[in-house]
Amino acid sequence: MNSALRAALLTAALVSVAHAREFTVVTYNVENLFDADKVAIFDDYAETGEANAYSPAKMLRKMEGIARVLQTFNDGAGPDIIALNELELDFTPDSKVTDYAAFLEKYKDTTVEKMLTSDLNDEVRGLPSEALLLKYLGDQGMTGYQVAIGADAPDFAAMATTDRAVHKKGHKNGLLSKFPIKAVKSHPTPDARDVLEVELEVEGHPLTIFVNHWKSGASALDSEQTRRFNAKTLRERLDAIFAADPSADVIVTGDFNSQYNQSQAYPQMGKTGINDVLGSQGDEMTTASATNYSLYNLWYELPADERRSDHYDGTWGTLMQAMITPGLYDHSGVQYVDNSFTPVALQGVNAVTQLNLPRRWSNFGGGSGFSDHYPVTFRARIVSDNDKAKRLELSDPGTPANDYTPLAVGFDRLKASELPVFNTKIAAEFDKHTGEFFRVKGAISSRRPLTIKVGGEEYALWSSNRNSKALRPLRKLPEDSTVDLIGQLSFHKGKPQFLVEDPSWVISYKAAEEKAE
Repeated sequence: MNSALRAALLTAALVSVAHAREFTVVTYNVENLFDADKVAIFDDYAETGEANAYSPAKMLRKMEGIARVLQTFNDGAGPDIIALNELELDFTPDSKVTDYAAFLEKYKDTTVEKMLTSDLNDEVRGLPSEALLLKYLGDQGMTGYQVAIGADAPDFAAMATTDRAVHKKGHKNGLLSKFPIKAVKSHPTPDARDVLEVELEVEGHPLTIFVNHWKSGASALDSEQTRRFNAKTLRERLDAIFAADPSADVIVTGDFNSQYNQSQAYPQMGKTGINDVLGSQGDEMTTASATNYSLYNLWYELPADERRSDHYDGTWGTLMQAMITPGLYDHSGVQYVDNSFTPVALQGVNAVTQLNLPRRWSNFGGGSGFSDHYPVTFRARIVSDNDKAKRLELSDPGTPANDYTPLAVGFDRLKASELPVFNTKIAAEFDKHTGEFFRVKGAISSRRPLTIKVGGEEYALWSSNRNSKALRPLRKLPEDSTVDLIGQLSFHKGKPQFLVEDPSWVISYKAAEEKAE
């Protein structure tokens, strides 16, 4: 597929579709959308007393960012279906909302902005994040959504421990739909978030969507076992659906914490959840022509160098995924719009820097950013000829590659001479610049932890990859040594920091003893 065609398809995905019977599906990991009551399993969102802790105002800022992304669809009306990951698993269940229409009616004469600022009270603080998000989207003109939420149960015992984050789950999955929701099921998996199953009625036709958020640690052998459990739970349910109806219209989506080609990316794992147990694969013609179980992974719609939704350890990842079944290729009910899949990377909005990285959420200052994952989207339509034998004609069908080369983020391509020098003015507007790259000149103020002082303020120096050698030469320097480096402005546990990800980012340094001479 040429670049002009891909650009046209991306544009079509982000504006109102010309065909009235088409609709848009978006999958969005919103990175810790928590409520405002500060009763949370993660310390950054709990009652810690820190100046940079989560707050009602930051929740509002976070929803503003989510809405900015979703408003790019359908002329501001929002996507038709939104699958959501990382909604807070609420530890104050007495404040849950089950009747969303009644909830919206109750608060129809106000806005979420007022609810979280001038009209803030204990009731509003405890409202679950999905309810406030629904209301906020409505305030911005994105209305008509029904809500389905995973039935995960909170682990209250974990709240009493000193290190809550290592215990159990803190998130649940959700789905917002402008089509009627007919049934909701939640499928538990040991040591993992429930798989959410939602049956929709799309203009009289059934459509089943599974929303997943599998165990984290895509490259970790120990967590792959849990992902195999995730896959087994999902596969058993899919097998049951297709035993009853081989042409059922089913979408499988979410954050799988796996690469689309996990078995190729990490061959040392042997059997993988997503490829070997679930059966996600890249030969589109196989799925398009199948009359039984088959899952086509939509990442194969894109050239290999465009497959990116997140990054880790200097390489791009594809943890956010969408898969479709043979029923979406026939001429009955719901049909996939060929080559419509794309990540939603909006430069200057949720994508920043020369490397086009996701601008992740930060609690620092007033709060800023979006998510550490790009959403992914595709379109589908209703076909009325009711011919299950007839198949969608495909343009440039996706095919799997026999080799695997990790797609580098390109940290080594950054040039210090082309970057702004970090200064006090930028520091004063920290939340506007989180995630951006700067040339940083300062002095080592501490070796443990490694810290640099710039303009009278201290910033930790860190690499997201524990095996990185980028900071190794600086750890040997005495205090007051001068350093010139490239850093990505970031925030961790209440304190500002610079991420130094590549050895080429350390431009020069001068030990304090040499400077004194």
